[in-house]
Order: sequence, then C-alpha cells, then structure tokens
Amino acid sequence: MEISKEDIENVESALKVNSDYKPKNDNFNVKSFKKGKEIVLIQYVANVENELVFQTKEENGKYYISDTFALFQDNIINGNVSRDVFQSVNKYFHDVISDESNDFSEEKEELINFLMLTEEYDENQLQTDLDPSKIREDYKKDYDRIYSDDSMNRVEKSLALKELLHMSICQVVNDIELFFTRPVDLTPEEIAEKDKQETKALENEMQLS
Repeated sequence: MEISKEDIENVESALKVNSDYKPKNDNFNVKSFKKGKEIVLIQYVANVENELVFQTKEENGKYYISDTFALFQDNIINGNVSRDVFQSVNKYFHDVISDESNDFSEEKEELINFLMLTEEYDENQLQTDLDPSKIREDYKKDYDRIYSDDSMNRVEKSLALKELLHMSICQVVNDIELFFTRPVDLTPEEIAEKDKQETKALENEMQLS
C-alpha cells in the first residue's frame, strides 16, 4: 500500500509516546523507507509481545509499506488497543473450558455488562457467543478434528488448537488487529513452530510480490 510522507512522520511521532507499539530494529521514518528496510514493530497486547513485520520501499518519490500495515496505523497513532476487553474475554474462555462443573452464569453476566459499557456490542450476540455450553462444544469439535489429523505432529496440533481458541476469543472481542496476534499461553516449542510457520509465510509473500 502507498503511504504518504506525512503519515510516516505521524506514525514516527506516535511511536515515541505510544506504549503499545515500539520499533524493534530500524526506526519508522522516511530514511528507512528510502533504504527499503524491513521494519519490525513490537506490539504489546495483554502482557504479550507480538512482532509485526512490514516491508517498505521508496519508488519514484512515493512510499510503500506492506498492506497489513493499514490494520494497525490508526491504533498506533491513537493508542487504541483493547487490552482490558481482550484479557477479560480470554480469561473467561479459558476458565469455562478448564472447569466444566461450573455454569459460569454469574461470570457471564458480569462480562456482558462490562463489554456493553466499554464497546459497541450486540447483547444478544454476546449471550450466544459467551454461552459456556457453546464454548465447550466448539472447543471439543476443534480438538477432535485436530487430534484426528495424522498429518500434524504433536506440537503442530497443540499450536493449532490454541490458535483456533484464540480466534474464537478475537471474534468476540471484535478487534481486527487482534487476529494478527498470537495466543498468550504458547509453550517454547509452540513459539518455535509458530516462528517457523511465519517465516515460511513471509518468504512466500515476498516471492509473490
């Protein structure tokens, strides 16, 4: 995607004060674009660090960056990350799955009330999405499907299950940038596997471009 010099400078300024995003390697500035640097930003969500990798270039006086940057630009400038919302929904999902003896009716209503205060949500949809029986049933279906797949090894299976649960949580939170983050409870083995998958995906993206 094309990005204006003014927007580059706005993001550069925002990164100096935004505690949710920090540059990892090269600075986010016009000079980096002119050199075609790969810019890596560290995003902090729910006490977890996520690496966001963007390709940049300058061509005929115009500046370009990976299309996915459009999903993060406003949040970087405005400092808007749904931390409290994500943490609350994430904890609720994991509690519901780990304790099947609890009906979580009280916790469910408290969470719905909190979400209705903090963001624009549909209460009826939340009643459905946060239903403990639905959460457990969806999780069991994903578990059975993944663990019956003989093409994946043990680490790939556990990673895939955690990622599907993470996606379910992100759907409830309804913040598109969270879909690009990792589950918060990955083991070192799963992190290594995820790194490998992302490196391969990035190589394929570079080949296509």
